[in-house]
Amino acid sequence: MTEDLASASSPAPQVVQLRLSEGAARLVPSAAGAPPPRIDRVTSEPADHIATQRIDPAASARPPLAPGSHRSSGDAEAPRGRAGLALATGSLAFVLGTVNVTVTNVAFPDIVRSFSGVSDAITGWIVSGYALAFASTIIVGGRLADRYGRLLVFRAGVLGLLVSSIVAGFAPGIGVLLAARAVQGLCGALTVPSSLALVLPQFPAGRQASVIGIWAAAGMVASGIAPGLAAVILEFSSWRGVYLAIAPIAALAFLGSLRFLYETAKRDLRTPLDLLGVIMGTAAVFLIVLATLQGRHWGWSSAWTLACFGGGAVLLPLFLLRSARHPEPLFDPRLFRIRSFAVANLAVALSMIGAFTSWFLWPLFLTGVWGYSLLGVGLAFTPAPVVSGAVAILSGRWADKHGFRGLMTLASVFATAGMLWLLFFLDENVRYWLALFPSTMLFGLGLGVLASHLNSAALADIGAASIATANGVHQSLRYGLAAVGVAAAIAVLGGTHEVHLYNWMWLLLGALQALCIPLMWFGYPRGPASAR
Repeated sequence: MTEDLASASSPAPQVVQLRLSEGAARLVPSAAGAPPPRIDRVTSEPADHIATQRIDPAASARPPLAPGSHRSSGDAEAPRGRAGLALATGSLAFVLGTVNVTVTNVAFPDIVRSFSGVSDAITGWIVSGYALAFASTIIVGGRLADRYGRLLVFRAGVLGLLVSSIVAGFAPGIGVLLAARAVQGLCGALTVPSSLALVLPQFPAGRQASVIGIWAAAGMVASGIAPGLAAVILEFSSWRGVYLAIAPIAALAFLGSLRFLYETAKRDLRTPLDLLGVIMGTAAVFLIVLATLQGRHWGWSSAWTLACFGGGAVLLPLFLLRSARHPEPLFDPRLFRIRSFAVANLAVALSMIGAFTSWFLWPLFLTGVWGYSLLGVGLAFTPAPVVSGAVAILSGRWADKHGFRGLMTLASVFATAGMLWLLFFLDENVRYWLALFPSTMLFGLGLGVLASHLNSAALADIGAASIATANGVHQSLRYGLAAVGVAAAIAVLGGTHEVHLYNWMWLLLGALQALCIPLMWFGYPRGPASAR
């Protein structure tokens, strides 16, 4: 049906009806035997409303938005063993994108000591440079993958990560290290969206939630375990060993792509990509994330901070307006007319602020208030991501069969309880098993479902042609808002370790997480995507 809609044309306008049900568009023929017309836009009326529109097929060159399966008509299901190895390859690529953040947080003090003559404002870019490059270009990475070939973009990104990790490990000076970190962020933005888009078509449509759950769980578990492993490397080596350890993972992912992945994007280069839109969208995200990351150093009311926030605030709506009108935009705003995509992305905005900010605050509390060593911090938080990964994998089958609504609501309850536990029990007294361990377990149970299956829930009704772009948008929200949460935490703490300030953060993060409970229960569509 989708291919017919995309290819059909008619010399005269036709009246068509679009019935919108839970965010999925279905064609109601206007007349018996009439050829299927071309659809150039989808309205966001209520699910039980029938909207009649007069559409001229020649009025727009933009292809239709095609909600539906992640598999295109030409994709063939891979044998189970090959599909599993393809999933392992894609998961390794996602691991590369996530561990580059967490291992640097642990290695950062050792890096600063190595470049003792360099100011804090410059060394801070070791962390900020990666986050800024990754968050501001990941939508571009997804769009390039959908347009020019996912396998090509994936391999380019993985090779770039391999080379930049080696360069970072042997960097002779701070300038080379900063450049390598920026390249790592850019290459991660190429790799993460395309990795999932290459894997999904190799599995049956009924296993999509399970596959995305495993893919997301790999990154989640790796990002949780990586700080402990980095601490072990630092005990016997230096920060250089931390970056060099990433190179073999990149090499395995590249070799796996040569054997187990195949191209899943249908290239259509007849209409030029909106290059001005690419510049506007990238610049908007870049300026907002830059102001968020640097606001503490520049001052939140400084001219630089206000100029960056203001520039981003002006460019973002202009970018969205241009995208709505261009036939080949960087980002198609019609994606947010799909109810499942819109609700899941709002939920990820609320919950991932809490998730990333908590993982930033917990080590600070343990080292600054309880006096833990870095190795002790790594060991203290190792159980939580393991539990999260196991829950993410096990809950995937439930989501495939019953949908995401109830599962996400229950997970939000667990995650909220984990935050509030800290508010009541965490203080100056070192009580790991009473104050911290139960909280990390509750939060880990909730986060294991939310961090993995909010990704699945957002992509549930997205068609095959847009999957990498949609995943790029989702990941951009996830990591961009993570930077906002961390910046807010730094602003609240102000470099101190007063327990009451941490309590304010637990309360704020718990409140944001609690908003996901009614949002998912009342906002997300019922049942699995296959039934909608």
